Amino acid sequence: MSLGTQGIFNTAVQAMNAQSQHMSNISTNIANVNTTAYKAQGSHFATLLNHVDPIARSYFSVNTYDFRQVDRQGAIATTNRTFDVALNGRGFFITNQNTQGLGEYQFTRDGAFFGESVDLGVDTDGNGQNDQGVLLKTSTGGYVYGWAADANGVVSPANDITTLQPIMFNNNGIFESSATTNIQLQANLSAANTGRQSVGLPFVDATGASRTLGVGFTANLDASWTLDMEAIGVDTSKIPVDFFPPTIAFDGKGGIVDPPDGKIEATIHDPAGDQTVTVDLKKLTQLADNGTLTVQNIQQDGYIMGRLNNTYFDNTGMLIGSYSNGQMRNLYQLATARFTAENNLEAKSGNLFERTMAAGEMQISAIGSQMGRTQLIVGALESSNVDLADQFSKMIVTQRAYSSSATVLRTADEMTMAARDLKR
Repeated sequence: MSLGTQGIFNTAVQAMNAQSQHMSNISTNIANVNTTAYKAQGSHFATLLNHVDPIARSYFSVNTYDFRQVDRQGAIATTNRTFDVALNGRGFFITNQNTQGLGEYQFTRDGAFFGESVDLGVDTDGNGQNDQGVLLKTSTGGYVYGWAADANGVVSPANDITTLQPIMFNNNGIFESSATTNIQLQANLSAANTGRQSVGLPFVDATGASRTLGVGFTANLDASWTLDMEAIGVDTSKIPVDFFPPTIAFDGKGGIVDPPDGKIEATIHDPAGDQTVTVDLKKLTQLADNGTLTVQNIQQDGYIMGRLNNTYFDNTGMLIGSYSNGQMRNLYQLATARFTAENNLEAKSGNLFERTMAAGEMQISAIGSQMGRTQLIVGALESSNVDLADQFSKMIVTQRAYSSSATVLRTADEMTMAARDLKR
């Protein structure tokens, strides 16, 4: 066999291998067209020197170099599920197969999170049963990591993977009660009524019980009003209240002028201990109407104990707990990782990536601290970035290139056979 013919064989075989590898990538992409956050894999073709003979004749074939389009954004598809989140921009969620952070950290764009129940071994709400916690996991079983909030709901993110914890919340969590310190009354005292007008103001005492503070207004001859107050105990008993100033007054337009700030300091002499409450009357008016005190709004800053009703992410990646008493508290902050060259991350099973030296430096941050570079879409998932039409077009071209290389190989074989027959 001549060196030229041998070069043809080598070139054709390597071309078929290269097209076969390209077709393999196309097949993988098509298979994962519906895989959440899948990143398409492509092939670059490059010339390959496959033989040099003694007379310095060179034969070039082709080789493939695979690459993955990790930095290419997939479309965002709405799911309306609370624990589905999608990253719009750079970054990855941080996961680990171990809840202690002892395993290899892995990274994913797949934000389909699910809960795993865990017994916490404590009885916070006193119902006689251990609290049940919920560990957040990816659809493929990795635990999702972030920063835990402190008792006041404050999160302190840091660019340090050792500060992360698996995201877990107490499904039986409670929000402790808080005693009322301020009550604001928005109402109108009827100027047409010269008798006593009254209103009941709800408040929360130091034990977390909901109570009522009764306030009466009695008109005086000098256009002022004398106040009286009493609190109702949990057993419906009447509890004395000291307050100052004892009277209020209005101007000719019905606005309160005395006290100037409209505030009454009241001390409730509860058997469990005195409680001081500021009664804010600056939105109280004195206008002629239907002859009775008309309440528009009552606001007070206390609240009874609440139980966790719901948890959800906001668009900064903060996991928020909503409680039965109307209060909300930050529980965790999702952490994201960014890499200098994310296309060089190593793809693993389960929509995961692992860090490589070629991926470069890793930076960990909260989504809300990235100055708009990355957004979190709640109730949505990132779709595969595979363009199906493009893949079918490439498949047709690849099939023709493979068939053409096979034709070259067959022709070279026929030429070899013809040369062999000449020797007979």
